[in-house]
Amino acid sequence: MSDRDDTRRSPRIPCDLPMEYHVKGDLPRDGRITKIGTVGALLATEEPIPLGAELVLSFRLPLSNRPIRTSCTVKWVDEQSVGVEFSHLNLQEKDEIWKFYARESARKRKARP
Repeated sequence: MSDRDDTRRSPRIPCDLPMEYHVKGDLPRDGRITKIGTVGALLATEEPIPLGAELVLSFRLPLSNRPIRTSCTVKWVDEQSVGVEFSHLNLQEKDEIWKFYARESARKRKARP
């Protein structure tokens, strides 16, 4: 899917952020966030996660002093990625993600020839 074809409720920006997650009741595991927006994220995980699973996700955004810890639901799964929708972001966390998105979008536009 190209960026132009993306019809999400919230735009997402490519990134490479370390994160920790756990399916409720399991031990925490490490992974990467490869795209993020204020409504959800694309996760790269080594272990498969079932569709519909409830996760607790913890990560930090660059230039932010506080971690974001939120519940999310797995909305789709493929062999290497998991798409999640955030369940409980507060306004400050949404604002931090939006600022990160805006900064990365501006960098991306400047990098285009």
